[in-house]
Amino acid sequence: MALFTMIAEDILDGGGLISRDGATLAWFIDHRTDALITASRAISTLGSFTSLSLLGIALGLWLWRRGVHPLLAASPVASLCLAGIASTVAKALFDRPRPPIEVRAAHVTLAAFPSGHATSAASLFVAVSAVVALAIVNRPRTQLLTLVIGAAAAGAVGISRLVLGVHWLSDVVAGWALGTAVAVAVVTTSWWFTTRPPMSSAGAAALPEVA
Repeated sequence: MALFTMIAEDILDGGGLISRDGATLAWFIDHRTDALITASRAISTLGSFTSLSLLGIALGLWLWRRGVHPLLAASPVASLCLAGIASTVAKALFDRPRPPIEVRAAHVTLAAFPSGHATSAASLFVAVSAVVALAIVNRPRTQLLTLVIGAAAAGAVGISRLVLGVHWLSDVVAGWALGTAVAVAVVTTSWWFTTRPPMSSAGAAALPEVA
């Protein structure tokens, strides 16, 4: 959230990461090919909120069938929904223009900041990888690999938006930051509620009565 806040401040007063937006966009436009554009369109479609919602439901059911607590299994979808709301509100508040229409290789409607695709992808993939690392795999190396795969999936969706020329670099980085923050908050809260030891009757009896 600190990173998202810093970028948001840069949007308002200039400087910081947004000073690299134009050069970064130009680099992606200059180096993209037809094949890369086609691949980026496919990745962006898979990284849309609708596609991620269906994927999140499927992964949640899979986690539940693997014995994960229902609250924790549902946390990736909850993370996606909360991040989507946060992204939509931020877009309305900042109302940042998109890159010029002549460089776009995809149709877009809402404002630029933050990237909704990057936010949604990070919120779902980081949450799923965190739940898998916490509740299913045990080896530290496998846990780390799981988290890396989740981050890479979110990264691919964000980069696809740069290739398509529909977002500035700061939009994507802010989306990654926002989505990750929401995912960490939701999974941590769900993990705490599902793993805290129940209050014993002896402990409950020891509590002082409130008059």
